[in-house]
Amino acid sequence: MWKTVVIFISALLAVEGAMVGGLTDIEINNEGVQNALDFAVAQHNGRTNDVFLRQVAKVVKAQVQVVAGLKYFITVQMEKTSCRKGRANEQCDPLNKPANRPYQCTFIVWSRPWINDIRLVEEKC
Repeated sequence: MWKTVVIFISALLAVEGAMVGGLTDIEINNEGVQNALDFAVAQHNGRTNDVFLRQVAKVVKAQVQVVAGLKYFITVQMEKTSCRKGRANEQCDPLNKPANRPYQCTFIVWSRPWINDIRLVEEKC
């Protein structure tokens, strides 16, 4: 519980001076951003019919919006990996095939850590 409160407070401090409801750029290595991104990628992988996992090749942009919690707007380049779904603790390298071109996704993740709630609100790829 305290860890989630600390994450929320640190995210709020990262957007200090931002208007409530306005989008503000946030550091990619921010713990709240990383948690939101990990959650979004897991949801993305669960929704694809492919047997191979996708991973983030590059983070293009990360923003946060203070609402009843925090909404993270994260734009990334995604790529298919050599790892199959359902296998744990594997090192996943990009799949080296001509058809495996990175594609861009924007994830919107709503986080309310004080009630242990995180949701993928929108996914555009």
